[in-house]
Amino acid sequence: MDTIAASQVVVLCGETGSGKSTQLPKILTEMGRGIAGVIGHTQPRRIAARSVAARVAEELGCKLGQEVGYRIRFTDSSGPLTRIRL
Repeated sequence: MDTIAASQVVVLCGETGSGKSTQLPKILTEMGRGIAGVIGHTQPRRIAARSVAARVAEELGCKLGQEVGYRIRFTDSSGPLTRIRL
């Protein structure tokens, strides 16, 4: 959290399964990010975007499409309350 708060750009590298995709967005919301703007989170594949969004929403205890959503081509599962969008 300190590194993110103190730096304009942070590059995060880690092993597969280390939580980069699921834990980092949760840390950012805990820091208060995503209130003035949406936390954008890219995934290379449609299925990955949907499954990661579902997992993050579950871990945050919210319904998919509310605080956590995804946008893939012509499908938008997000809304005005979305803080994290994959």
